[in-house]
Amino acid sequence: MTITHNDRKKLTIKDIAHAAGVSISTVSKVINSTGSISHITKERVLSVINEFDYRPNEIARALHQKKTYTIGLLSTDDYGRFSLPVLKGIENALLEAQISVFLCNASGSPQELKRHVDLLLAKRVDGIIVTAAKTDTRDPLPLKKHDTPVVYVYTNVDDDNELCVLPDDFGAGALACRHLIDQGSQNIVQIAGPAYYLAVQQRHEGYRQEMSKEGLIVRAPEYGSWTSAHGYRAMQSILARYPEIDGVIAGNDLIGHGVLQALYEYGKSVPDNVAVIGFDNWQVITELCRPKLSSIDFCLTELGRVAGQCLIKKIDGHDLRGKIAVPCFLQRGESSCRYSQN
Repeated sequence: MTITHNDRKKLTIKDIAHAAGVSISTVSKVINSTGSISHITKERVLSVINEFDYRPNEIARALHQKKTYTIGLLSTDDYGRFSLPVLKGIENALLEAQISVFLCNASGSPQELKRHVDLLLAKRVDGIIVTAAKTDTRDPLPLKKHDTPVVYVYTNVDDDNELCVLPDDFGAGALACRHLIDQGSQNIVQIAGPAYYLAVQQRHEGYRQEMSKEGLIVRAPEYGSWTSAHGYRAMQSILARYPEIDGVIAGNDLIGHGVLQALYEYGKSVPDNVAVIGFDNWQVITELCRPKLSSIDFCLTELGRVAGQCLIKKIDGHDLRGKIAVPCFLQRGESSCRYSQN
């Protein structure tokens, strides 16, 4: 079959089937990733599709499968520091399934959130992912009269029937503390964000358990804002009260930056006298710190990928609910490693 450039705009699935020497149903299975087809046949069909730059009729595809191949992403993170990496992971998961994303900024009033939800439902999206700037508990979407699948990522819902994909903040607190203990620290303090944040509470519990295992003194965190200024002031106060401190867990990398500044002014060597570790692995901050700040990475892109895969499964009818905690990892820097980094 010969197809000219002008004909390509009019290509149908029948033309692709004829050119590949297969049935229309076989081409449909390749396009929709359904059914059982030999690898050789699949490659031949894909070769023809690529050669002629064929674009399936999405409307016909949606009508046939009763799907729109679109999902809604509702974000309440104005700044984007957390939601953008999560979005990247979501898109990576949905790309292979040829699903598009409608991104809605719902950081305003409840009325604005409802308007976005109504618009997504009117577009008949196959599912919705909800994300936020923090992992604290929120109300579930008001979808009792709809069967639209929903996944919450980097935000929590107090409903066992919902599915939430969350960073392992408890594990992060334990990992940070264990690392400092392994590097020889025994008098470890936390300089945290606001006490009402769920992540702050969970990280403290991870720290508390690791310290208790070793019979070490557990101190209450120094709570405050997520800023370098808080880290600086809190570290000054701690040094005045507890000069024996030899390890600091900073609530985020900005706080860690302030901690390092205070330690430098006090004449404390890092990490020889005091080892320091932060959270988030925000390279804009960690690589500017002197010494380079060690930090716990919450794998936000992986968090989004898991959420995207879970939504695809829910759209396909799988009953997924509860909490999924995605493990974090330690990005070693110079601020905490007294010994070998192996």
